[in-house]
Amino acid sequence: MDSSLKIPDTFPALCRLRWTLCFTQPFDAPPYLGSALRGLLGHGLRRTSCVTRRKSCVDCSLTDSCAYTRLFEPMVHARSTRVPYVLSLSVAARRHYPKGGRFTFEMSLLSPHERELPYLLQAFQAGGRLGLGPKNIGFDVDDLAALCTLGGDDWRPVYDGKKLITPPVSTVMQPPPWPGQMVLEWVTPWRFKRRGHLVRPEQFVPAMLFESLLYRVYELIGERPPRESLVKARDAGCKVESELLWQDWSRYSSRQKTRMQVGGLMGRVVLSGDGLADWWPLLWLGQWLHLGKFTSMGLGRYRLSVAGLPDSRGSDDSGIIRSDGTAQDRATDVAELNSIAQRMQRRQ
Repeated sequence: MDSSLKIPDTFPALCRLRWTLCFTQPFDAPPYLGSALRGLLGHGLRRTSCVTRRKSCVDCSLTDSCAYTRLFEPMVHARSTRVPYVLSLSVAARRHYPKGGRFTFEMSLLSPHERELPYLLQAFQAGGRLGLGPKNIGFDVDDLAALCTLGGDDWRPVYDGKKLITPPVSTVMQPPPWPGQMVLEWVTPWRFKRRGHLVRPEQFVPAMLFESLLYRVYELIGERPPRESLVKARDAGCKVESELLWQDWSRYSSRQKTRMQVGGLMGRVVLSGDGLADWWPLLWLGQWLHLGKFTSMGLGRYRLSVAGLPDSRGSDDSGIIRSDGTAQDRATDVAELNSIAQRMQRRQ
């Protein structure tokens, strides 16, 4: 295997969280809630984290110690484009939720930001008081769990609706063996630019997928992809059969007070060939990172499937190695997280 295409040793550990919201009134939900949830997260973080109440974070002396800038506006905090979380939702038909209806979504959170879980929890709780959609539909955070094994289905309770039970566990990324062939299916639109222009279905070639993957992985460790890897992306030595289409999407930006177009590619790509074995670790990891533009609100999500292949839905054991620490360590971490959450509640 080409060593330049392995998951970089400097790539941070990843924590996979599953949030369950309970609506406090009936809700006719749109097909996709990623943009709305991300917006509420930002508003909630500002309300629960900001002590200066300034309108702008620029030139604020507290950015280095502020959870809002660390999690939501990294450009202000560290002049970085690395947003340390990804929301993962699927597109569905408009659905009616009765009062008490539950909605579940997942989040990838990069280490060491799992230590800031109390801020995220308080932010979503504050967002629930603000409400979703034009009718401001309220919700409570009913349950929160962490995935123990990336690619598996072993969820550990973290929050029971009243208090934090145990801290989330970050897993060490260890992909299963290369299956020889795979199907890549886009769950949300992939919005990717090449030479300044959005890629359309008729323009797609495998090199674009591998370039997007490299830029995404190395963006999250604050580096540029190795030149030899980018060269290899142009000649990956694989066969591809694509069934792609362009799906138009729009979202409302409360900051810019306008609707924005965020359409992208949807469909499936069948990939095979000996050259893919080198790309397998990054392709597997990308299921939880998403690719292209607007990944933090859930765009660019894909899943891989083949007979017996574990994917981002966690249907099989994928052989992840992890370290949980001792029971005493976990008890200390829980006490510390609950202490932070209580201080934040008193401050509100």
